[in-house]
Amino acid sequence: MTEQGITAERLLGQRIHAFSNMISGHFFRRTEQPFGVSLAEWRVLRSVLLEPGTSQGEIATSQGLNVMNVSRAVAGLRRTGLIETSADPADRRRTQLSPTELGRQIGADITERERLVYEHLFSVLSGDEVTQLNQLLERVNTAMRDEGLPEPPTPSQDWAALLKE
Repeated sequence: MTEQGITAERLLGQRIHAFSNMISGHFFRRTEQPFGVSLAEWRVLRSVLLEPGTSQGEIATSQGLNVMNVSRAVAGLRRTGLIETSADPADRRRTQLSPTELGRQIGADITERERLVYEHLFSVLSGDEVTQLNQLLERVNTAMRDEGLPEPPTPSQDWAALLKE
């Protein structure tokens, strides 16, 4: 426990949320507005650029995204001509996602912005610390994907009903 009675794990979770929120806000101001690509669309496009032929479900699983949000992002990326879809020849039920030439071009510009941001942010860490942080977060993410989260305890009372009163 820390001095304020918050566990180190909870404090770390709060810091990860804050980091994610700050990055998301930065993306909106510096990338989404000038490029017209939402953060969800960028996450999907980046996944497709890194692994052409991937599917919506695979992106949702690997990125920890909601399948419906991925589906909406795919629809937006198709509408703007940044990705295209095709049936997987090995499994016609599976739809493969691939970047278009326009998607590769805009992706290169956004990737460069992202690289500069992360290099700047992580410049306060040594190379070994960056490697260690990456390995630790990968272990936690893998465990969450593989094992999920525990069931939460039952609330002490029906808070939703109480707040509606």
